Amino acid sequence: MTDLPLVEVAYRSIRKQLLDGELLPGAVFTESDLAARLGMSRTPVRSAVALLEKEGFVQTLYKRGILVKGIDVKDLYDIFDLLFALYSHALDSIDEFGYELDLAKARGHLDELIAASEDKRYRDYYENGFLFMFTLLEAVRNRYMTDIFRLHKDKLLFFVVTYRLMEGGNRPYTGRRLYEAIYEKLREGKYQEAKEAIFKQKRMMREDMLRHGYST
Repeated sequence: MTDLPLVEVAYRSIRKQLLDGELLPGAVFTESDLAARLGMSRTPVRSAVALLEKEGFVQTLYKRGILVKGIDVKDLYDIFDLLFALYSHALDSIDEFGYELDLAKARGHLDELIAASEDKRYRDYYENGFLFMFTLLEAVRNRYMTDIFRLHKDKLLFFVVTYRLMEGGNRPYTGRRLYEAIYEKLREGKYQEAKEAIFKQKRMMREDMLRHGYST
């Protein structure tokens, strides 16, 4: 049996633990711990960790284990600025050129987000928020825009999930009302008003992070 399938199993399992907030920034674990947990040898685990290290999730510490990395705050703000600029451009293009937005798909992600907020499932809540916004980029059929989103989505998901778990927050699910408002504006074809609601969301996110000491 080749190790390749086991590498994929290990990679997906460890990555899921990271995105679910089971392995938080600052945590240190060993290949042996993971291998025992996954019921496999250290070889595929080592290869899986190497892939995650390339993606920036972890760092191998010499003779100390594997460190779960946080995300650089400056990088975080820059990525959010980039994505919000893409959302803005997408809405302008939909408004000007009449691109067809998949409202059913957006509604599906909104419904999943609402259900996750009621069940207090952090990852599903934030992931469906990102996917809701992704429908805007899909509408304009620009491969480079969608590739940029896919490149950064999971790093942002990792941050927002671990941020809420580590920093808390009085009302982490209040964003659902903004998503609902954005959806209604999209459904009504009021794309510039939808854009205003999206930038309101951005301001709220930035203010919340600044309150918790995440400044550039």
